[in-house]
Amino acid sequence: RELIGDDEHGWDDDGVFNFEGGCYAKVINLSKENEPDIWNAIRPNALLENVTVDKKGKIDFADKSVTENTRVSYPIFHIENIVKPVSKAPAAKKVIFLSADAFGVLPPVSILTPEQTKYYFLSGFTAKLAGTERGITEPTPTFSACFGAAFLSLHPTKYGEELVKRMQQSGATAYL
Repeated sequence: RELIGDDEHGWDDDGVFNFEGGCYAKVINLSKENEPDIWNAIRPNALLENVTVDKKGKIDFADKSVTENTRVSYPIFHIENIVKPVSKAPAAKKVIFLSADAFGVLPPVSILTPEQTKYYFLSGFTAKLAGTERGITEPTPTFSACFGAAFLSLHPTKYGEELVKRMQQSGATAYL
């Protein structure tokens, strides 16, 4: 499959599109063998965060002395298998919610009704995990409406209703 983007997508009358035009990936313990796309994306115009570099300019991807949350931000065109000329696709037929359910409260896999889709989207349940945020040493449950409460300009129910409407228009199924 071709990549549209790794995060921050929108869905309008023309289909699904990416807002960012780039990717933001973890690089702790990164290797060319395990993550060749990310490894090859680290070149000019990529920005590394929280990594250590030796005197010869070599990055130590195993070093977590600053934080385990080492990252790289890079333009989407650093990935070979992307949607061109722009990061967009037709309306979704499948919506897949991924959750960092560190507590085992969610079923491993389920098909959601439109009502369940809206409920789960509005709850924004996930967990903060050790190494992803400063001060987090144990999994902590967290809720963020629509998985982005800080960025919402309208009431969350508006976004939940819009998601269900778009899914019904395209005949999409939601999975958790």
